[in-house]
Amino acid sequence: MKAGTAYPAMLFTSGFNDPRVDTWIPAKTAARFQAATTSGKPVLLRVEFDAGHGFGSSMSQREAELADEWSFLLWQCGVPKFQPVP
Repeated sequence: MKAGTAYPAMLFTSGFNDPRVDTWIPAKTAARFQAATTSGKPVLLRVEFDAGHGFGSSMSQREAELADEWSFLLWQCGVPKFQPVP
């Protein structure tokens, strides 16, 4: 990544109990993008504290993560019902 670049909005996800990817890796990446971007668009980190990398996740946890990802995508695409209410 390059400082001073107008990066698009991003949503990073992480499972706190993931045996393959330590939680600090996506957290550090999100923080670096937050510091580097000039676009003013959000760079967010979603951490599931009671799950891992898909394997340790329940169906409801996977559904909640998917709902968050779709909501973020629809928000950023400008779908009216997914915009913040002032």
